[in-house]
Amino acid sequence: MGMQKEQSRPLSERLADLSRRAKAAEDAAVAARAETKQKVAQRIDQARTSVEQLKERIQLDASSATEETKEQWKELQGRIAKRVDKIKEDFSIRKEEFAADRAVVRADLLEDEAAAAIDDATSSVEYARYAVLNAVSARLDANPSAR
Repeated sequence: MGMQKEQSRPLSERLADLSRRAKAAEDAAVAARAETKQKVAQRIDQARTSVEQLKERIQLDASSATEETKEQWKELQGRIAKRVDKIKEDFSIRKEEFAADRAVVRADLLEDEAAAAIDDATSSVEYARYAVLNAVSARLDANPSAR
């Protein structure tokens, strides 16, 4: 088990990746407001691909999880799988034509979903901060000479 842990990506690298992804999401949202529907559709497809790749990475990380953390990884995999299903559902709906009034209702609904997703991500980032600091503290306890 010790060897597997050392081969996984360091927490600092994972946090840097998280920061880059958050900035890329912000940049994409800002740019999309000034783009054509076709260009935004391309961005949506890129985002979908990114979520699917993340799902694969999480499955890989979960496969090397300790027995004590397997349940947490399983829960995370379930959430990601639901998101992938939602993206597929949205993809089929996106092809439909909506009357203007229904389009407004749909836009309002999707903006609410986006706000909830951002709040969920913010909560995850704060929990990640706690978890990383907790891990650092435990590592200090394990290596008193490292202080």
